[in-house]
This record gives sequence, structure tokens and C-alpha cells, in this order.
Amino acid sequence: MKKIIALLCLALLLLPVLAGAEALQPDRAASLTLWLKDEGQPVPGAVFAIRRVAALDGAGRYTLLPGYTLPDGDINHPQGTAQWAALAETLAAKAGQADASAPTDSAGKAVFKALDTGLYLVTAEPAQIGGWVYEFAPFLVCTPGKTDGEWDYAPQADVKFTRTTPVKDLRIVKYWYDNGSTQGRPTAIEAEVYCDGALYATVTLNKENNWMYTLAGVESAHVWTVKEKTVPTGYEVSYSEVHDGLIIANTLKQKPPAQPDIPQTGLTWWPVPVLAGLGLVLILTGCLLRRKVSADE
Repeated sequence: MKKIIALLCLALLLLPVLAGAEALQPDRAASLTLWLKDEGQPVPGAVFAIRRVAALDGAGRYTLLPGYTLPDGDINHPQGTAQWAALAETLAAKAGQADASAPTDSAGKAVFKALDTGLYLVTAEPAQIGGWVYEFAPFLVCTPGKTDGEWDYAPQADVKFTRTTPVKDLRIVKYWYDNGSTQGRPTAIEAEVYCDGALYATVTLNKENNWMYTLAGVESAHVWTVKEKTVPTGYEVSYSEVHDGLIIANTLKQKPPAQPDIPQTGLTWWPVPVLAGLGLVLILTGCLLRRKVSADE
């Protein structure tokens, strides 16, 4: 009697497992929803890619698909999140073209539909959003997943990330507009660089550094400006901004010296046609007067 009771208890314990195994449908279409939120706020615009790396059979075991290999050849042995994370890194290093990709929407949600059941590798490139750089480690997710002992063919996952401030290399460049004249130029100038209106650094520009200085790794989510500490005499200064730098332009204000008067030498020919014209007028006048005298006689 005790043996019968023991067998009945064992059967009751195995019943949920057997029921779960019988409920698994490898040929059923599935979906996957990813959520990206930062301190409860949705993060839109991050693009996630998925790749199916292993198939799932009716017993709930994975089989790696062609093109994906592991050192021991078995994907079913990892235990714990650390091992699964290491496995994802290994598979991501060999990943080919993505099966599908989708951006997070205004709610921070990216949805993949009509998926085959199996194990999926999820990856994403770093994304600069809202003044931050979000970086994502590859991770694995199964469709269907298991929730409360039941197979879930529409699993959802919260994406983990690291968040940093974007940085850039900021160039400070000096241009001279003085027709190549170097007589009035100083040998060096000092430029004050400001971050959001506060003095950040003072740099020296000269011929040795080709009138250029680079501030490496400054945070790009700020307003950067520059000011020449002392404008050279005879020059006026202007400032402009390009994608990766700040420009200081010095333009020479002095006008070029006037050309000296060159004395004329040789013969002067301009009076000749004038005098010739006057002579012709006198000749015509004489002819007219002669005709008049002859007519009076």
C-alpha cells in the first residue's frame, strides 16, 4: 500500500513537467518584445537585431544551427546568468547577417513577429540618444519562454544597458587672413576655451603646432566656445564653429600701402592729335576766307 501511495505521489509530481513538455509546440509561430527604459522613462530610437542561433525540439532541447559553434558543441549545459552572458558573447563574435531588426518606439518597445521557435541572439550597436550614449551587451532569449511552468510564445524582455556621456575630440584652429604677410603676426597666441560659459582650458597656438590644438575626449553634450585672449595689433578677430572644432580667424585691418608715383620719361605724345586737329581747323578757315575775298573782287 505504501508503494502504491509513493508511486501516486511521484506521478503527481511529474504531472506538471509532463504537461509542460506536451504543451511545447516547436512549429508554432512566436514573437518577441524588447523593452528599453531608463529610470522608468522609455528610450526610443535604439535599433536591435536578432539572429536565430539554435532550434528548439519537442523535449525543450536546443540544437545549434549551421554557422554557430561552441567549444564543447553543446548549448544546453550553461547554468546561471554569467554563463549565458559568456555564451552570448561567444556567439555574437561569429554572428552573420541579422534575421530581423527593429527600433524602439516612443514607448521604448521593439517587437519581432512571426518568429520560428528557438534560441535568439539579440544585439545592438551603441546609440546616442537624449545626450547619452547607450551600449548593449549581446544576450540570448528563447521563444517560447517559460512563465509559471507554461510555454509563453510571446515572451518579453527588459534590455540591460550601460549609459555614458558622449565625448569627442575638439580642435581649436587659428587662421590668418593677411595676404601671407607675417610681419605683424605674433609668434604665438593664447586661446581660452569655455564649456557652457565657464573657462575650461587655455591653450597655446603657434607655428610649431601648425596653429592648431586638440582637446581630446571632451563631453560633447555641452556648448563649447573659444576666445582669443589678446587680439594682435592691426588685426580683427572672428569666431566660427565646425563639426569637430572651433575656428579663430584674424583678418588684417591695415590697407596695403599706396603705389609710389613713378616719374614719366621719354616723349609725351598726347598733344599731337590735339595740335593736328587745330591745324586742320585753321587751314579750313583760311580757305573759306580766301574764297570770300575772291568773290568780293
